[in-house]
Amino acid sequence: MKYCFVNEDSGKTIVQLLSEKIDGFSLSQIRKQMKLGEIRVNGIRTRQNTALSVGDSVSVFVPDGMIETPVIETVYEDDNIIVVNKPCNTDTENNLVRIVSDKIGAPVFAVHRLDRNTEGLVIMAKDKEAEGLLIKAIKDRKIVKVYRALLLGNFEQKSFTATAYLKKDSGKSKVEVFSKPIDGAKKIVTKFEVLAEYDGYSDVEIELVTGRTHQIRAHTAFLGHPVLGDGKYSENAVNEKFGYRVQQLRAVKIVFGGCKGKLEYLNDKTVSV
Repeated sequence: MKYCFVNEDSGKTIVQLLSEKIDGFSLSQIRKQMKLGEIRVNGIRTRQNTALSVGDSVSVFVPDGMIETPVIETVYEDDNIIVVNKPCNTDTENNLVRIVSDKIGAPVFAVHRLDRNTEGLVIMAKDKEAEGLLIKAIKDRKIVKVYRALLLGNFEQKSFTATAYLKKDSGKSKVEVFSKPIDGAKKIVTKFEVLAEYDGYSDVEIELVTGRTHQIRAHTAFLGHPVLGDGKYSENAVNEKFGYRVQQLRAVKIVFGGCKGKLEYLNDKTVSV
């Protein structure tokens, strides 16, 4: 099978891009295909793991059977929507949508996303009308999304709401968080409830009031309590100390609200995993 992608991040390498975009494509498999000349950048074969520029086109041929398709659990399904449990290391927009579409034999549309390394619940619509209704309810902040995370450190306050301001840095594929409004930053609001505390870390339930890029990961790091295992907003020394190589963040509950039209029956429905 041939995969094609357009790079959107300055400085990202070929291996980084392909490992992020193709589920189950290991680093050793990527390097093998590179040595065989099966990877092309802007149509030219390359055997070097070079840094990419924004807009570069990368294609790779992957033989059948080289990659195992992840198993996607269906948590809830009806005639209009399906809610699935996304595994870690699965990209929402491309691979998850494709796998679920193949699973049910019909196209689906993801109405929100989870970071590749975040596992948990993702809502998908089965037609464009349902997609529009769900997106509207999410924009109106009527659909509640709840997460569980292991965060560094312990908390003085066990239940609180934090407000800050988040600005994207597209060049670094990261976001920055500030305590006060600045140009280009958007307000973020996050609710925290500490469920349990251990030696050096805490099990915390997190509710997104706003839903910005990397909000939980960046906001918790800004507060001094990064998600354990997060390679982007936490420190390697912290992750090594606690033995986590994958970020300990999971979307565990969705409470529907604000749904109109043919989706009114979903209001007040809770889906959890």
